[in-house]
Amino acid sequence: MESNLESKAEMVRPKSTISVAIATYNRAEMVKSAIAAALEQSRAPMEVVVSDDASTDHTVKAVSELADADPRVKLLRQQRNTGGVGNWNRAMEATRGDFIAWCSDDDCYRAGHLEASVEYLEAHPEIGFVHAAFVDWIDSPDSQGIEFRALRSDKPLVIHQGNLFRYLMRYYDWPFHPSTIVMRRRVWEDVGRFDAAYALADTDWFVRAARKYPVALLPRYGVNNRRHPGNWSNRLGSARMQDEIAQIMDKEIQSAYGAAGIRRAFWRQAWRMNARLHLLLTVRARLRTGHADAACAAWRAMFTKSTQRSLWLAEAGEEWLRDKASRMTTVSTTPRQRVSPL
Repeated sequence: MESNLESKAEMVRPKSTISVAIATYNRAEMVKSAIAAALEQSRAPMEVVVSDDASTDHTVKAVSELADADPRVKLLRQQRNTGGVGNWNRAMEATRGDFIAWCSDDDCYRAGHLEASVEYLEAHPEIGFVHAAFVDWIDSPDSQGIEFRALRSDKPLVIHQGNLFRYLMRYYDWPFHPSTIVMRRRVWEDVGRFDAAYALADTDWFVRAARKYPVALLPRYGVNNRRHPGNWSNRLGSARMQDEIAQIMDKEIQSAYGAAGIRRAFWRQAWRMNARLHLLLTVRARLRTGHADAACAAWRAMFTKSTQRSLWLAEAGEEWLRDKASRMTTVSTTPRQRVSPL
């Protein structure tokens, strides 16, 4: 009898609701694909909130047509362009679901993404949010294709305050993909908004959130990551990305360990050495493909202190890199080279 009562209670218990938040600007065709993929999920969202950042193309018309066809699509319009991050916040803050899933307007969820993410969160109440692996979707004028990146683990990988900095160092290039994040509403409300002081506001938010709540990396592919010349990361460039990541990590290391102390000094130095290693790898990769400007930008990013010696090394190294690149007979134009920041 008691078992039957429990079964009936389970049947009438309201199912958790999911909101998908998408911020968009001048990507009419891409955002249509993102919305369609969200609506077609096996565990359907209660709403797909799309905030337009004063687009000048036909994005508003495209999303309005989808909203007319499906009431779950909610269109918000900014009167003035916010530059990006302000629009991200508006999309997130307009959601109402128990769980919030983010999706960039140029990406598309893979089948089962929301179902797998929410089921894991429901089964593991100690986890604040999840993210997943992704598939590179090459979408350039001269090339199309799908490339699966290797999964980092065959079981969920839990990241928490105790191992966060080690995780970020190990997976420096892609610690997470924002379009795979699904969170509990309380996580957003507690951690707070994306910080518009950073172009990489999603990275800053991820680090802040992971210091407060355990996060699980699920061993599955959650999203098709569209790689195209207009990617946000391409517009920023490697050098600015590296500089912002350094600022974010300095801030969080100080927050974790205080303004002084051995642990703070250790992690700060370890992070800077790790960053310089990756910058050197970026310089080598760009030089091999003949991209002198990109190689020099990565080289300059290594010299954050404006001392006479560092300026001399930066200038001498840049001169050598440009001379080396000028001797190359071809310049690579492979899809990944054209669209990847690193």
